[in-house]
Amino acid sequence: MNIFLLGATPKIIALPGEDPLSKLSKTGGNTGNQLIAHGLLERIAYDKIAWDYSIDPGEVHERFDMILIAAANFLFPKFDFGGMAEYIERCDLPVSIVGLGAQSNNYDANIDLLPGTERFVKVIAERTVSIGVRGPYTQEVLARRGIDNVTVTGCPSYYMVGPRGFNLKRRPFQEIRHLAVNASRDVINHSFDSGRMRCLVQKIYRTGMLWDADFIAQSEPAEIKLADRPSEGGAGEPLREIASFLEAAAGDRALRNWATNHVRVFFDVEQWLEAMTAYDFVFGNRFHGCMIALQRNVPSVVICHDTRTEDMCRFLGLPFASILDLDEIDVRLLYERIDFDGVSRRYRELHEDYVQFLTANGLIPRGYGCKKAASIAGNQPVELSECAGR
Repeated sequence: MNIFLLGATPKIIALPGEDPLSKLSKTGGNTGNQLIAHGLLERIAYDKIAWDYSIDPGEVHERFDMILIAAANFLFPKFDFGGMAEYIERCDLPVSIVGLGAQSNNYDANIDLLPGTERFVKVIAERTVSIGVRGPYTQEVLARRGIDNVTVTGCPSYYMVGPRGFNLKRRPFQEIRHLAVNASRDVINHSFDSGRMRCLVQKIYRTGMLWDADFIAQSEPAEIKLADRPSEGGAGEPLREIASFLEAAAGDRALRNWATNHVRVFFDVEQWLEAMTAYDFVFGNRFHGCMIALQRNVPSVVICHDTRTEDMCRFLGLPFASILDLDEIDVRLLYERIDFDGVSRRYRELHEDYVQFLTANGLIPRGYGCKKAASIAGNQPVELSECAGR
C-alpha cells in the first residue's frame, strides 16, 4: 500500500546551521506534532509513504492508494482547513484519519468553526470508514454536525509502544531525583481559566528550577532559541523574556544558570525518546511531552488546561490533574496521582480496539506478522524494522 500523509509529519529535514525557529516552523510550530505522525506510522505497514505537499493532487491520485491524516486539534475556532479539504477532494482517494481533536476552554459541543474547517469535516466524513477522534468530547462536537461514523481512539502517539504495552514501575518517592518538566506560555488565553493557568505555568518553571530539572520546550520560541544555540551568544533576549514571564529579575543568577543549562528541545523523535530514559518522573501541561516519557516507561502526569488534553487523558486512563483543581505544584502529590497498574490495564483494553479500527479503515497493523514495509518519507529514505514482533 502506498500512503500519502497529511497533517503532522514524523520528522523534519534540518539544514546545517538552520535557525531553530525555522526548524520549529517545519514541525508545524510544535515539536510534539512529530510524535503524532511517528506514533501513527510505527503501528501500520506500508510500501511507500510521502508528504510532499507540492505534489499535484492528480499525481497523488495516480501514485497512492490512500490519504492518511495524522490529526491534532484541528477543530478550533481560529483554524481554517479549507485548503486541505480542497486538496483531498482533488486527490479523490479514500481517507483514513486518526487523532482529530476539538479544542475549547469548556465542554460546550457547539463550537463555531470556520467555513473551511466545516468543509474539511464534511469531506473526510464522506471518504473514510470512521473518523478517529481524541476523545468523547470531539465525538460529541461531530455528532452535533450529523457525523456519526466516528471512533474514539485517543492520540496515535499513545499506541507507539505497540502490543507489549506499558510497564511502569512504582518507586519510593525519595528515589525520584531527576525530573523533566514542560509547560506552554502560549496557550494561557484559551485555557479553562487563564489566571490559574498563568500562575500554574509560572510555578512549573519555578519547580523546575528548585529541582534542577530539565525543561523540555516544544513551541516556546525564547526557550527553543536558548536550548538550540546556547553557545552562540544572543541568549540575553530569550532570558529576559523568560524572566519577565516569571516576574523575576533578568539578571537573577539562579534563573540564568537554570535556563542556560537545563532548557532542552528535540527536533528528532528518536533522540527525544532516548533522552527520556534518563528521567525518574515527568510532568507538565504538554500532553506529548508527558506521552513520550510513558513510551519509555517513565511515570508522567499531565496538568490539563483545556478540553484537548483532558478529554484524551480521561479516555486513555492517563494520570492527570486539572488546572481547576491545583493551587500548587507539589511534586510528591503529583507522583502519587499515578495508578501504575491502571495505566497498563487501560492500555490493554484499548489496544485491541485500536487494531480493529486500523483494520476497518483499510490500514495494515504492524506487529502481527505482516510483511516488511519499505518507505519513502518525503524524498528521504527511511529504514523500517521487520513487522513481526513489533
